[in-house]
Amino acid sequence: MKISVKKLFAILFPFVLFLPQISATADLSIPEQWAPLSAPGAGYIGFEANESFFASTEASTWFNFTTDNGEENGKITNITICNTGSEAGCDFSVFSKYRAVLPMCSSATDINCIAGVTATDAAGKSLAVNSPSIFPKENPQAFAGNLGLNVPQGSGAVLVSIPDAKHAGGDSYLVKTTLTSERSKKDKVFPAPSLNASIYAVKIIDGDFFDMVTETNTAKYDSVRRIQVGNTQTKSIDPQASKLCIAASLTQCALAHTMPKDINFGFSVRLSTSLTGWLHGRMKNAVVDYKQDGAITNLSVNGNPISVPLVDVWAKSSDLSDAHVAAYAKQQWAGEARHYPPTPENMGLPISESEKTRSGMQNISFKHINTNFSRSAMSNFLLWLPLAKDKAAAMPTAWRIGTMSQNGEGKVGECLNQTKSLAGVVTTNSTMYIDGPPAFQDGFLDYKVASTHFEADGTTFFKGTYELIMSSKIARCIYGFTSAPVSATVSITSENGEPSTATTQVNEKNGWLTLAAYNFTFSSPTVRVSLTQAKEVKKSTISCVKGKKIKKVTAINPKCPSGYRKK
Repeated sequence: MKISVKKLFAILFPFVLFLPQISATADLSIPEQWAPLSAPGAGYIGFEANESFFASTEASTWFNFTTDNGEENGKITNITICNTGSEAGCDFSVFSKYRAVLPMCSSATDINCIAGVTATDAAGKSLAVNSPSIFPKENPQAFAGNLGLNVPQGSGAVLVSIPDAKHAGGDSYLVKTTLTSERSKKDKVFPAPSLNASIYAVKIIDGDFFDMVTETNTAKYDSVRRIQVGNTQTKSIDPQASKLCIAASLTQCALAHTMPKDINFGFSVRLSTSLTGWLHGRMKNAVVDYKQDGAITNLSVNGNPISVPLVDVWAKSSDLSDAHVAAYAKQQWAGEARHYPPTPENMGLPISESEKTRSGMQNISFKHINTNFSRSAMSNFLLWLPLAKDKAAAMPTAWRIGTMSQNGEGKVGECLNQTKSLAGVVTTNSTMYIDGPPAFQDGFLDYKVASTHFEADGTTFFKGTYELIMSSKIARCIYGFTSAPVSATVSITSENGEPSTATTQVNEKNGWLTLAAYNFTFSSPTVRVSLTQAKEVKKSTISCVKGKKIKKVTAINPKCPSGYRKK
């Protein structure tokens, strides 16, 4: 039966937009086209950690909420889609948000745009990047922006051709760079945005698909921060048609393919806002260049794609442990919901508190979609790992970088606040990690990661990668070191506290300290970094006398030359 997606799912995300369909043209042998498992029926609860979902959420949109009491806890009375901010209903009152997909720069003076896309083969040869264009061409909620409010232009993604970087679907690549910001009553204008950038190998296919827009029907909302998604498709089409589209219009889909891991991909952006704190992402051999020229920020990142285990699992609610049920009871549920029996009245409704109980779960199906890398998300992931039998559902490639949601606590946060600059980059192929810089305790920088023991075949051990590229200035501040050279060690400790074998690399160059660990195993090890510096031995100065001659001698252990005596 063919039905509209609006009649199938409730999509409930506190901070992330989500499009819930599966591409009918997907090749299931291609990991990037993994078809997410559907709910078996009522009484089932699921979990999915799949970053390809992040891509489909990244469509340009700027919207403004009003409520009956002028506060965020009031009843939502209106949701307006904005273009410049001068439209009726776009005068700020309670809460507003934008997500801007950045276009290609058309001149050297353009800002808030992609300045360049690069590709380099394994031999170090630069590859031609041709024919940049906007995809999709039709973006229903694209907006002009308003720099007076700190809102950039929101467009479509950048589609390029790299003839010497072919993949199974051709030579097309989609570059999605987004800026996202939320404005609340305490803000006069939009605060500095978060940044996310991804590069995908894609094939553009024709057909009927669902685009993505912010839902403006107030009846679908229970909170101004729980964003609902709709579409503009008027045809009755197969709801399996769009989920794996990295981007889509009503008539075209950018279908993901496996990226060549031997190609080093990169991008550069020019922004009207500075970037501080940390970046995190999915790549190997990452190189970052960050410069500020007055009010303009120039950021370039390049690296090789990596494979990241995807987890997708369903379980009967009656089979969940008490600890599992209790852990989710107080959380805001984010994912795909269905109420049973389905009726026009209950379609699109959020999950109630009573439905989070074991008995309430019998009348729903719900798949939790991992949308962040917080400590609670890490705990949730570890709850589901045994139910997934510690095995990946698929191993898609990824190339992604973004700003972290937190900048660190204690000494790490203190040093960042002193420098007010980009502190560093953390990249890993682990399914789950903490969206923040390493924690500094007892003289070590610790970073927690978690993933499946096995790849999708169930027998091959998954081998982890971890790279920390940290500003030398930040590193020395954390440890209280001088500008003298430092030495470092990287080690891996398993979840039971035992050392784990890994290949490590350490170097310092051009103001950046790079530390890396490769080929370690999971489920939830801790990456531990230790920096040391030899104590600086101070020199002293003495005066030496020979007749009327006086010489000053400066050394670690100064001595007067022959024929002189110490004054």
